[in-house]
Amino acid sequence: MPIIEAEATADSACVSTAPVFHSPASGKLTARNGTKAAVQKVEHTDNSTPHVPISHRSGSGGNIGVWWSLYQHNIHGYNRSSLCNLLWLLWVVAILSLSLIPVGCVMRFSCSAVGLLILTAVIPDDGKSVWPYCCILIIPILVFKSAFMSGLWTFSVFPVVFGVIPLVDFLVGVDLGYQSPEEQKDLHESFVFELLTLSVAPGMLAAMVYGAWITSTLTGSPLEFIGVSASVGAMSGIVGITAGHELCHRASWLERICGRFLLCLVSYGHFYVEHTVGHHKHVATDEDPATARFGENFYAFLPRVVAGEFLSACRIEAERASRKGLSFWQCEIPMYLLFSTMVCLGLVQLFGSCAVLFFGIQSMVAILLFESVNYLEHYGLERRELSPGVHERVQPQHSWDSPARFTNHILFKLQRHADHHAHAGKRYQTLQAYDCSPQLPAGYATMIVLAMIPPLWRYVMDPRVLAHRQLCMGQTFRHGPTPVAPVSSK
Repeated sequence: MPIIEAEATADSACVSTAPVFHSPASGKLTARNGTKAAVQKVEHTDNSTPHVPISHRSGSGGNIGVWWSLYQHNIHGYNRSSLCNLLWLLWVVAILSLSLIPVGCVMRFSCSAVGLLILTAVIPDDGKSVWPYCCILIIPILVFKSAFMSGLWTFSVFPVVFGVIPLVDFLVGVDLGYQSPEEQKDLHESFVFELLTLSVAPGMLAAMVYGAWITSTLTGSPLEFIGVSASVGAMSGIVGITAGHELCHRASWLERICGRFLLCLVSYGHFYVEHTVGHHKHVATDEDPATARFGENFYAFLPRVVAGEFLSACRIEAERASRKGLSFWQCEIPMYLLFSTMVCLGLVQLFGSCAVLFFGIQSMVAILLFESVNYLEHYGLERRELSPGVHERVQPQHSWDSPARFTNHILFKLQRHADHHAHAGKRYQTLQAYDCSPQLPAGYATMIVLAMIPPLWRYVMDPRVLAHRQLCMGQTFRHGPTPVAPVSSK
C-alpha cells in the first residue's frame, strides 16, 4: 500500500473498487403507503443481492416505522427539468451572497439562510447536476460568520446543524429517485463531481489556517477560543472527513492523496488504512470496531471505535510490513502521524503556541462527529457466520440507509451507505437507495441527536432493528435477541 498509487486494488483500497451499475427496472418491492406491508425474508447468500430501487412509501407497517419527512421527491424516477441547473446555480449564488450580510445582522442572516435551505424543497433535482451538492457552502459561511461574534454566538454552527438542519430535512423531504445504469455510467465519468470533492482539500487547509489566525487574535474569554476551534472542527467533521472518505475510495492517486490529506488535518490519517482494508472487509462482524452492537450506547461505542480503529490500522500495516520486509518508517501510520504533527507545528510557527490547542480541539470535535456517524451506519446489523471466521458477503441489508434529500446533498450521499458498501468503487453521485437495505427514519443530523440521548435512541432504533431481524429468519444473532419464527396454527 504505497503512499502514491497508480490505481486502486482490493488490497490497497477496499473490498470492491470497480464501479458496478445495476438496473433499477427489475422487481420492485411492494410500495408501502401507510398500510401494513408483508414481511419479506432477506435471503442470505454469497451471491450479490439483486439491487432494487427503493419504492415510494410514506410509511410501513409493524415496528419499522415511517420516514420523518413532509415531501417525497422523484417517486417515479428523477425529474427531467431543463431549468434544473439554472435554478440550482441561482440558489448557490444566493447562498454565497449570505457572506455579504454584516456580522451584526444576526436575524437577517439566520432568516435568509433558513429560507434558502427550505427553498431547496421546490427546486427540482434530476440527479445530474453538481450544484445541489454546493449545499455544503452553508457550513463554512456559518462558521466564519460566527467566528467574528462573541460569547456563545461562536458556537452557533451547532444549533444550526443539530436543530435547524433536522427541521430542514423534514420539510425538504426524501428523494426516492433512481438512475439507469447508462445514466450512472455517464455521471461516474463527469469530472465536475470529482472537482467538487478535490476542492475541499485546499478549502479545508485555508479554513484551518484562517481558524488558527482568528483564535490567535482573540482577546476575549476562553469560551470564544473554544467556540471558534470547535466550529472549525465541526466543519472538518461534516465537510472535510466526509469528502476525505469519498476521495480515499477513488482509483486516481490525486484523489487518494487529497483524501489522506483531509484525514491528516484532523489527526485521523490511520482511518484510511483501517476503513478501506479493515472496515469494508469486516463490517457487521465482531472483528469490525466501527460496527455498533445492538444495545450498545454511543458513549460505550466511542472509546471502543477510536482505540479499535487505530489498533486495527496498526495491525494491518504491521502485517503488510512483515509480508514485504518493510521497516517501521516505511509504514503509513507513522507517516500520517508525522504529517499531522507537521501541520500542527506549522500553525504554531505562524500563529503561536495557542495553535496547538486550536488544532487539538478541532481534531477532537471532527472525530467525535465522524464517529457518531459510524455509530448509526451499522447499529445492530450483523452478517451471518457461514463457518468459524468466515462470513457471508457484504450486502445492502448490512447498512442503514437514509433517503433524506438535504443531508444527502451536504454529505455527498454518504447516507446511501448500503450501495457504497456493496460497491465501494461507485462515486457519490451514482449511489442508489434500495428497499433491501434497512431505512433510518431521518437524516444523519437528526439521528446523531438521538444517538447522544441513549434512551431516545433505543426507543426509536431498537424496534427497527428487531423488525429488520424478522426478515432474516434462520440467522442467529451474536448481540441482542434472535427472532423466533411464529408457530403456524393448523
